[in-house]
Amino acid sequence: MQESRARFRPVSEIERLRNLGPESASWLAEAGITTRAELARVGAIEACRRIRRAGHPVTTNLAYAIEGALMDCDWRMLPFEFRKHLRIEFLKLRHESKKP
Repeated sequence: MQESRARFRPVSEIERLRNLGPESASWLAEAGITTRAELARVGAIEACRRIRRAGHPVTTNLAYAIEGALMDCDWRMLPFEFRKHLRIEFLKLRHESKKP
């Protein structure tokens, strides 16, 4: 009987951040963001913009998750003013994608 072995892959730096898992880390990598420092430099909205350009769906929850990761807090615990600001910026991002 052949022994089945699980394949393990290293966990990326992005995956180690709170709120972000393998799928969001993969999307960020496709968008050219592979470290916390790069993510902090571009910010949540620009990261979402790049993820969208890479062909993946983005939502306000993804922006909240990224911002929470940068602040090391659960995205649901982001202060109201941060969420409000992200929501406004996200709406601008959505409007950008609808321009001809």
